[in-house]
Amino acid sequence: MIVRDRPGLGEVLTAMHGSIVPKIAGRLLILAAISVGAVLLHRTLPEPMGHLGAMPFTLIGLALSIFMSFRNNACYDRWWEARKLWGRLIIAARSFARQTAVLDAEVREPLLLGLCGFAHGLAARLRD
Repeated sequence: MIVRDRPGLGEVLTAMHGSIVPKIAGRLLILAAISVGAVLLHRTLPEPMGHLGAMPFTLIGLALSIFMSFRNNACYDRWWEARKLWGRLIIAARSFARQTAVLDAEVREPLLLGLCGFAHGLAARLRD
């Protein structure tokens, strides 16, 4: 079994491999610019935004939380289904390896290497 060191908080927050941050960086910058613009507008001209209460923000927050809950459940369902399928593949590969135990080494080795290659190729394909 491979045992790796547990990453610290800084390593987790700055990890880019496998992260979605590079894909959404442009949208985050646009949102940050709009937010800075809204804050500067409120500081320079407080009258247009002074009459806004908490109700619009509460409704938007409620709608976003419901949307994110459904999206999170859908993502977890997809992950769980993939985990089950990968587990079945591993079980089938182990069963195949046990069944080839009766073959000669020169016949068995290419079969098992092909099986390992298939598993690694599938993992690489699924990860792009």
